[in-house]
Amino acid sequence: MKFGIISLGNHAMNRVMPAIKSSGNEISAIYSRNMEKAEKESMKYGSKPYDNLDRFFSDSEFEAVYISSPNFMHFQHAERSINEGKNVLVEKQMTLKNVEAEKLVDLVAKKNLHIAVGFHMRFNPAVDDIKKMISNGELGEIAHIHGTWAHLSTGSRMDPDSRWWSEDDKVGGGSVMGTGVHVIDTINYILGRKPDSVYGIKRPEGRLIEDTETIIMRYRDTVGEALSSRSIAGAFNSLVIQGSKTTLVAENIFGTSVACSLKKGGKIIKEYGDGNVYQKEVSSFVDLVSGRKSTIAQVKDGEIVVKIVNAANESDATKQEVRL
Repeated sequence: MKFGIISLGNHAMNRVMPAIKSSGNEISAIYSRNMEKAEKESMKYGSKPYDNLDRFFSDSEFEAVYISSPNFMHFQHAERSINEGKNVLVEKQMTLKNVEAEKLVDLVAKKNLHIAVGFHMRFNPAVDDIKKMISNGELGEIAHIHGTWAHLSTGSRMDPDSRWWSEDDKVGGGSVMGTGVHVIDTINYILGRKPDSVYGIKRPEGRLIEDTETIIMRYRDTVGEALSSRSIAGAFNSLVIQGSKTTLVAENIFGTSVACSLKKGGKIIKEYGDGNVYQKEVSSFVDLVSGRKSTIAQVKDGEIVVKIVNAANESDATKQEVRL
């Protein structure tokens, strides 16, 4: 499949673009407001560079667009791409506003195209094993799930292209946007459903861009909890699923590699070490567009996460549980 790239963030250049190539696909066009940057990356992939979005769409032949622009631009770039007849793989979070997410859901249905969201944790093989163990009843009735993805960040973003991470209206949140949304989608995915209500707690209190956030989600008889932080050293970035038959711990599962282990009843039952989650993500996107079976997060999955994050913001402000 031929891809066009919108925006050249570090994540795109270091992980997803190499995965597009290594999975047997092609990057035929690259758009960036920084033409020098676009030209440099284009040389690596034999693609055409653009600093004009109109020419990017009119001059190039590609079937899909990968969007890694700043969060506040995701909606406009996804909407434009769909209206240009392209399928879309967009980085998290899909949009900042609920109404934008709803518009994209309606638009892809109208155009008979696809939007997928880059929740790469779905492609850690441990996540699929956990999902199967939950669905086959091996853990019993699930009472509580807790996921943590945190780290200690002591520096500031000096690159002018990254300053949007410090602006409320452009980023939409702090640690939750960096890592928390991955935990939320992972819990939704392994349970196979969305929560009924949300309660959010932030630190510092009352700030949109937080350094630590806990989002508690009620899934009928199951409680899910997603913790993200930029202020925790040596974080236990793991997933704990507590059921009526046993407790399962996926140690060090949250990250960009697949290196982790599963413990059931305190004993290691499986270890994981090899695999590229981004390569699998791209391949799953191609499967989706081609009409084959795919587990990639689709537009409605992206919409759910947008609404959970915004409900948590409302909850932190009102100190009330918010129904979805």
